[in-house]
Amino acid sequence: MKNKGFSLVELLVSLGISSIIAGLIFSFFIINYKGYKSVRNDSEMQFQAQYILNFMAGRIINSNSISFARVNTQNYSMTAVRSAGVEYPIHKISFKCGNENESFVFHIINNTIRYGKGEKEMNPTVELGNYVDEMYVSLFKDESFQDAKAVKLKLVMKKDEQLHEAFQAVYMRNN
Repeated sequence: MKNKGFSLVELLVSLGISSIIAGLIFSFFIINYKGYKSVRNDSEMQFQAQYILNFMAGRIINSNSISFARVNTQNYSMTAVRSAGVEYPIHKISFKCGNENESFVFHIINNTIRYGKGEKEMNPTVELGNYVDEMYVSLFKDESFQDAKAVKLKLVMKKDEQLHEAFQAVYMRNN
């Protein structure tokens, strides 16, 4: 009588080969998913940064000057800042518009940037975007914040330990 089937050695060899092939296929999918996630995060941060900067530029163009700038709890002196090209980290900034007490206000709270129009130190309520880790402003000329006619904005976005930086220069028309 002949026994039909596989021996134990044949089963172990085929199981080993199958597990190697399954491991290779699984690692291929993991690597592709990480690449997809990285590209998706980068494109989302790029889209949000561009939207935020365009929105800010639309308001800043119609402003007169910077009326208020703060990093955490420290306010910048509007007349002390005079170095062109130096990036000043800020979490809250106001641009004077219209009458003396009216400002466009942008404030980063918990990686979310918010916008409002009113008093220069108001707490804005309209959410513009997420993932904003840091914001910087720099001047084009050696002048004070208060006398600035043009600014360069820089946003640093962060999502899942991935960073994205975006820049935009804005000239204030109402000076």
